Amino acid sequence: MRRLIPAIAVSTASLLIPGCENQTAVGPPAVLLGDSVCRQCNMILSDERWATATIVEGPRGPEPRLFDDFNCQVNYEVERPELVVLARWSHSYATRRWIHTEEAGFLLSPNLRTPMGSQVAAFASPSELENAKAELAGEAMPFDVAWNRLGFTGVGRNIEETDPEHPEQERNDGP
Repeated sequence: MRRLIPAIAVSTASLLIPGCENQTAVGPPAVLLGDSVCRQCNMILSDERWATATIVEGPRGPEPRLFDDFNCQVNYEVERPELVVLARWSHSYATRRWIHTEEAGFLLSPNLRTPMGSQVAAFASPSELENAKAELAGEAMPFDVAWNRLGFTGVGRNIEETDPEHPEQERNDGP
């Protein structure tokens, strides 16, 4: 019995250690479709093709912020310049797997029906992006251009455009 107690203690401790690791991870978070809520618009995430996440520095370490559309993620971060962003994640439209947002290619297409109307999808590889562009039509762009085209600058606007009637919609210089 005396030998059994240390073995149980070691087993219990080894089960708790992975839980601690999760608190410091900046990897993609779990999304519970039909249950997880967008941090920006409060809509329930229902389609993983559009789900994105920003991992921010919180009081106890990294904290995920989930979004139902890429433009919700952009707007959330633009409204909160004080955030310390540790990582950004998007789902690849083609594979539905998490990818690093900054490494993704994006397609802006009127044929993409996204939850909040961004009409933007992320892709893990140039070939995925080109295949989708051939099928859906639209404009392919890297992360920084997609980021600047969305949010408060206006969906689908040319990055160089300005609206003289809305001077507050200035070019967003990105993350």
